[in-house]
Amino acid sequence: MRAAVIDMGTNSTRLLLADVADGQLAEVERHLEITRLGAHVDRDARLSEQAMDRTRRVVGEYVERARQMGADVIFASATSAVRDSRNGETFMSSLAREYGIAARTLTGEEEARATFRGVASTMDAEGPMAVVDVGGGSTEIVVGEGTQVHGAVSLQAGCVRITERWLAEDAVSPDQLTQAREEVDGLLDRHLLPDLVARAEGLDAIAVAGTATTLAALELGLPGYDAERIHGTRVSRDAIAVWIAKLAPLTAEARRQRHPAIEPGRAGLIVGGSIVLLAALDALDAPGFVASERDILHGLALGMGA
Repeated sequence: MRAAVIDMGTNSTRLLLADVADGQLAEVERHLEITRLGAHVDRDARLSEQAMDRTRRVVGEYVERARQMGADVIFASATSAVRDSRNGETFMSSLAREYGIAARTLTGEEEARATFRGVASTMDAEGPMAVVDVGGGSTEIVVGEGTQVHGAVSLQAGCVRITERWLAEDAVSPDQLTQAREEVDGLLDRHLLPDLVARAEGLDAIAVAGTATTLAALELGLPGYDAERIHGTRVSRDAIAVWIAKLAPLTAEARRQRHPAIEPGRAGLIVGGSIVLLAALDALDAPGFVASERDILHGLALGMGA
């Protein structure tokens, strides 16, 4: 079966085309565009008309591409931005009608479990595994073993939400860094269950999504984004702290000029996302993370083929 999965996140809209059979997935192609669907949702509790228009255009292009490539099924999922908005379900219904596709908003737990499934399909891990997914509006932390999920938590802290609340997309002051970190630590203290921490203690986490993969690209000193080299790269907690200190004083434009591995649309959010990721690793007592290019897209595609 050829599956097409569209993931409408708070910051980006992505497409995965993959052939799925007998629990295995062969990737055909992937696409990403920064659409900022969740811009100011934290403040307004609504998706803006401009954000919906941007995302609708990209979804239309992805649906057309999927049909050109012979997709047997097309599924569009939405996560934090749509969950937190008063007009999100109306938007999802309009996409389903306009493009003739299945479209649904995932709960935080569904998002976490799909991400774990996608990661577990490629990481050859023995014993317990912790997966951290820093998105635009939320962060999912999942602990499991093999294909079995022991527990999952979804936090209202992502690179867009934290940046809009506490930081700026340009230079960030030490006081802003402290405020943002205290906010994330408070969420982790309230929601991260001690049992999950105990199961994951001392293990490298597997981290997915743009914050983690960008940090891996920075550690590798890549001249541009290279998914094949990024997948499986280990980044320590100390290295994340160093990158926060390096990037925070710079404007978004200066970050891009000095570090071309930072993709357009990511430069203003990388500090906020890094704060969330570092806080999660500290809470798990994980020495660092291993970057994974397999994530919720792959987990959803595998679920469609089950």
